[in-house]
Amino acid sequence: MKKLIFIIASAITFLTISFSANALKVGALYLDTAGFFGEIKYGIEKAGEEEGIELTGANSQSDVAREAEFIDTLLATGVDVVIMSPVSTESSVAAVERLAEAGVPVVCYNTCLNDEDAKRLAYALVTTSQRELGYPVGIIAGNWAIKAGIDLKIGIHNCNRYEACQEREDGFIDGLKSTGVNFEVVNNQEAFSNDVATQVGTDMLIANPEINLMYAANEGGTIGAVNAVLAAGQIGKTYVMGTDATAELMNFVSDGEILLAVNSQFPRDMGAGAMRAALKAVKGEAIDEYVQLTPTKVFTSIDKIAIDTWLSERGYD
Repeated sequence: MKKLIFIIASAITFLTISFSANALKVGALYLDTAGFFGEIKYGIEKAGEEEGIELTGANSQSDVAREAEFIDTLLATGVDVVIMSPVSTESSVAAVERLAEAGVPVVCYNTCLNDEDAKRLAYALVTTSQRELGYPVGIIAGNWAIKAGIDLKIGIHNCNRYEACQEREDGFIDGLKSTGVNFEVVNNQEAFSNDVATQVGTDMLIANPEINLMYAANEGGTIGAVNAVLAAGQIGKTYVMGTDATAELMNFVSDGEILLAVNSQFPRDMGAGAMRAALKAVKGEAIDEYVQLTPTKVFTSIDKIAIDTWLSERGYD
């Protein structure tokens, strides 16, 4: 009884959007609600609106325990399918197992479980080629340094607790190597939320002022790296290249003073693709590929037209 009361109470933290009186019930779990995940949410909602579904969304805040509570709430209140980016490839398995045991299909986006459990428990994974998020940025960084006639001293903000982030970092390093540039990774620390990344990056630059390029594998790490350059007084000495696009980051790139390039995913397309896969899963339809890839695009400070277009399309005129 106490567990049931707790589950019902937890449901208050959910945001439910209903587009139809007799709608298909879809649960959506996010690791955050701003930036990249805010765009994911937008794509899921728009695709759901077209289909007349009832959407219940929740923010796990990258916490396995919260994620498990939300999934239990979804099971208690009744849901037909769940769309999620699991917090952990291993620790999230038990909660997804409960969905499978209840006959609720799961569609992953962005990240999923370990390969064996993902293919056993998830209907599809809608994501981006993680290596390709890092590789072209590495090429740009290497060519930039060669043209400037400098050796790179690099500081990295990683999010390698997630396998996807390790793939991005590996791609970045491989991109650097492909250019033949001389480089050294001076400092590499976990820093993927804005506030933590700002502090970690500032400390990194104070300890290693020779760092002339910081690379971040996600949105929060990139914002934090830019803030760190400002806080450490390294403008004109340290530059940043990173991952994902928000209005804030796009404006930093356009300015070109610190942030020179970001490789962006298309999270709205990813969210919409996950919703479409979820609808197929409920209908029991087959899919062509388990992994469904959405594109990426590199934005640089020299391509202001592309940046202005991105901002305009999202109402940031």
